[in-house]
Amino acid sequence: MTVVSMNYLLEAGVHFGHQKRRWNPKMREYIFTSRDDIYIIDLQKTSQKIDEAYNAMKEIAEAEGKVLFVGTKKQAQEAAEECATRTNMYFVNERWLGGTLTNFKTIRSRIKRLEEIETMENDGTFDLLPKKEVIKIKKEYDKLNKNLRGIREMKKLPNAIVIVDPRKEENAIKEARILNIPVFGIVDTNCDPDMVDYVIPGNDDAVRSVKLMLGALTNAIAEVNGNEVIDYLTEEDKNKLDKKAKKQEIKEEIEYIKESVKDKKEEIKETIKENIKSTKKDIKEAKKEVVEDLKDVMKDIKDMTLTELKEMAKIKGIKGYSKLKKDELLEVLK
Repeated sequence: MTVVSMNYLLEAGVHFGHQKRRWNPKMREYIFTSRDDIYIIDLQKTSQKIDEAYNAMKEIAEAEGKVLFVGTKKQAQEAAEECATRTNMYFVNERWLGGTLTNFKTIRSRIKRLEEIETMENDGTFDLLPKKEVIKIKKEYDKLNKNLRGIREMKKLPNAIVIVDPRKEENAIKEARILNIPVFGIVDTNCDPDMVDYVIPGNDDAVRSVKLMLGALTNAIAEVNGNEVIDYLTEEDKNKLDKKAKKQEIKEEIEYIKESVKDKKEEIKETIKENIKSTKKDIKEAKKEVVEDLKDVMKDIKDMTLTELKEMAKIKGIKGYSKLKKDELLEVLK
């Protein structure tokens, strides 16, 4: 299934990598060519990797998993917040605080402090405190809110994290690795793809490019949870998908017919076997009855007189019956 049209990828500049001197050799398989000393990413592979990541993210969403979007670089801040907000997930778009995942208990205590300050402001406690103290507390609040507002509702560790630029978010990836949390990442030509579990090769320095790739992943969650789904397919792509779906439907119908015919053949074979088995049994029973009847007939013949035996021999067309004795007639009639 195609999630994003090639036209959208091109328009957003997803294919532009970094300068050749800044590349990571591990990204070789995702590079198509170079132009003006800049690497060009293979969009066919990008599209394929987006599809794989989309399906994996959809499985997480279907299991009611929670996702943390991490984009602290300037180009990703807005996109990370938008995607998280659209799907009621979490985000970090300012500074990654060390221990956000591995020391989650401490992070929760800082969130609790944030909530305490809000309570103080609402219940009038600030009016009873000196102005200098209030200013100090408000500065503390602004700092906490700036770094923690995206994870305030995160009561437990996420089931996956989505990052933009593994080089920039190295600490977040390390913490996720320690806790075995799967990592989805937008990886440019200067990054190490081995750092993430689901690689999406693409330009991580352009706002449009980042928004497009994060938006595609977010659609997987939105589709499951019933949130707004942004369409990243052209009419041409939709027609192709419809044709592909129709072909698949026909293929499945043919397979169903084949299976039905196969099952019917097996059923007929079984019926024939049962009929043959039943016929053999009937023949065996009939033979048994004939033998019993013959035994009864022979028993009756022995009790017949010589005249009766000769009459029976005459009916059966036995030659010379009139000259035969009783024992001889009995033997012939057997």
